[in-house]
Amino acid sequence: MSNSSSFIQKRKRKKTIKKLTLGLFVIIVGIIIFVYKAPIFNLKTINVKGLVTLTNESIQEMLKYEIGQNIFTIDYRDMENTLKENPYIKNVKIAKSSINSLSIEIEENKIGFYSIRENTIFTINNEGTIVEEVTTIGDKNLINIEGIDLYDKSIGDKILDDKNISQILDEFYRMEEAIQEYYQISKLNLENVDNIICYIGDVKIILGNKNDLQEKMNFALNILEQEIISKGYTKGYIDLSFDGSPVMKVEG
Repeated sequence: MSNSSSFIQKRKRKKTIKKLTLGLFVIIVGIIIFVYKAPIFNLKTINVKGLVTLTNESIQEMLKYEIGQNIFTIDYRDMENTLKENPYIKNVKIAKSSINSLSIEIEENKIGFYSIRENTIFTINNEGTIVEEVTTIGDKNLINIEGIDLYDKSIGDKILDDKNISQILDEFYRMEEAIQEYYQISKLNLENVDNIICYIGDVKIILGNKNDLQEKMNFALNILEQEIISKGYTKGYIDLSFDGSPVMKVEG
């Protein structure tokens, strides 16, 4: 009798385990289906960080077909490859930031400049090397380099033979990166690298030689903010090319 009772209990226990296993399996399958099918997990927002010369709009345009896709099935590697097709993008890091949004951190190739020869636009990196020929810069925030001769230059050539050009361009790239939320350096004149001139809007800033460029630019920005913009002026110049107090003139 006891053996029969023990056998029945074992049968019941096995049935219970089977039911629990089946129930757990159904729950897991249900969760998986929910995660992969529920609209709440469809990508709605892509947040982009690290942009300097590129714009958020241009990145969103490149990734517009990812919007509405399930966040768990999106191929991150494919997204990275899509972004890296742009020569201005060096590295990409993608991470989920919520159940329906992604965070993308971009490290740009330092292509922050361009110059024009007739109808051809040459984009230029921080080393002073020509990296591509284009017909338009589109919405990229590039600084226009003036005062250089590109007559016999092509992709891969240096825009100038001066050994200091890399330092000068790298400093301007970092300055533009730091101030772009408030100002944009529109032009950089390198006709004489011992008398560097740049423009913010219609304000000419004469910086002199390559020494202490960032310090001189910070000084110029303070003058621009306090003595020109805040007083309603739109044009003028600031000369910091010599020791002593800067010279300033405003117009209009």
